[in-house]
Amino acid sequence: MKNLGLITLLFPVFLFLASCGEDDDFPVDPCISETISLEEFIDSDSIAYSELNSTGLYYFISDSGSMDKPVLSDTVVAHYRGAFTNGVIFDQTTTANGPAQFQLTDVIEGWQLGVPLIGKGGEIRLLIPFELAYGDQPLRDPRNQQCIIPANSDMVFDIRLEDF
Repeated sequence: MKNLGLITLLFPVFLFLASCGEDDDFPVDPCISETISLEEFIDSDSIAYSELNSTGLYYFISDSGSMDKPVLSDTVVAHYRGAFTNGVIFDQTTTANGPAQFQLTDVIEGWQLGVPLIGKGGEIRLLIPFELAYGDQPLRDPRNQQCIIPANSDMVFDIRLEDF
């Protein structure tokens, strides 16, 4: 009888501990992303991409634009849409908010390598491996630590270079 009382007392504790292992009780980290690799993305797309000098950066130029091309020291003005390989858009310009403007040296390496391939008015799709983007650590908003870019995120950018 003494053991039955101990079992009755410990049974709720056992149930609580057993339920702690269930993932449904805890939110999933928003910095964990379900995406496909760039190779899988390329294989599933009908576009024929080129690789830039064995860098891992793939691109497709739909309009080369003007003959003059920007260099790293230029400030570029561009409309763009940035998405993960699963199609989730994480950033984009709109006609309402206008094109973005930034120093080419201040953006990710994939942009630094890819944007100079086109001139003013040019359009390019860049497939950027995580090593040329934000790397193997998640990018979090410094104000609230909310995830912006998951670690190891390969990216797809559609860019129209307006000016530089």
